[in-house]
Amino acid sequence: MKKSELEHIGDILNRMKKTTPLGLTLEQAQIWEHWTELVGEHLAPHCRPYDIRDGELRIMTDSTVWMHKISYVKWDLLRRINRMAKKELVSDIYFMLDSDETEKKGRKKRKP
Repeated sequence: MKKSELEHIGDILNRMKKTTPLGLTLEQAQIWEHWTELVGEHLAPHCRPYDIRDGELRIMTDSTVWMHKISYVKWDLLRRINRMAKKELVSDIYFMLDSDETEKKGRKKRKP
């Protein structure tokens, strides 16, 4: 492109999406955007995507019970995410217990 030629901002952004980490971040953001559709109405209130590191999606869960329940759909969820992205965006899923939820529940059970 010559200096005198103007380039459309959409073309610049599309090129950046393909050649910079911005593109991967935007693809990964789809997981947060479509979370309820990916895990279903029943599971969504009890778990949430936390982050992605080296292709591993880390999911925060309300309790060990919900962690156990969502682990049954782990591979199906992995397929749904990658199908949505039309490539392997996530290679594995790791579940974590939300310590804030655990502390809230612990406080409710204590008596003065």
